[in-house]
Amino acid sequence: MLDLSEGLRATKKRRTFEDILANGVALFREQGFRGTRTEQIAKASSVSAATLFNYFPTKAALAEAWVRGESDRAVERSASEFEARGLRPALRAACRALAGQVADAPALRLEAWRATGRAREQALSASHPLIAGILREQSQERIRQDLPATLLAELILDAIESGVVEGLRLEHSAENLARGLQARVDLILDGARKRNERVGLPGTARGVG
Repeated sequence: MLDLSEGLRATKKRRTFEDILANGVALFREQGFRGTRTEQIAKASSVSAATLFNYFPTKAALAEAWVRGESDRAVERSASEFEARGLRPALRAACRALAGQVADAPALRLEAWRATGRAREQALSASHPLIAGILREQSQERIRQDLPATLLAELILDAIESGVVEGLRLEHSAENLARGLQARVDLILDGARKRNERVGLPGTARGVG
């Protein structure tokens, strides 16, 4: 007999995560990031403080799930178009969609990014759709194969994140932000496509052991 308990638990955990995140963001919008207390988020989400802590140990962790989650989901949504449209056009479309999204409450999002920090707590999973898209491009010799797909994916995601933060800091319009994000992605992909004057990975240069 099929055991559905694990699936049901996972679904419940995902819903709890999403509920807490949605309520936290709603309170951020209403009271500001600094003005919102974790106890208020727990109460609005109908969970205990201990349960909240299990999902989000700090407000900064919740802020990260919000703003970094937006960037990651924009790329992941574009993954369905990687094969049909190509990696670059799909990522450029993702940049435009993300720029339009973050134009809402830019000051609050900038504060959330500042609380988040730049380092990811976990490395990208090998199954990440961007890595799969890069591997496909490499197999078709559209992207240089001497660089790990994981490294290129991390560079692209970091470029998008840093572009968002910079655009928010400079109060760019959605249109200007989109162009800035696309330029950053293009720069990385152009470098990955270049076949001459390659820069070797650390430890691969002659005489380096």
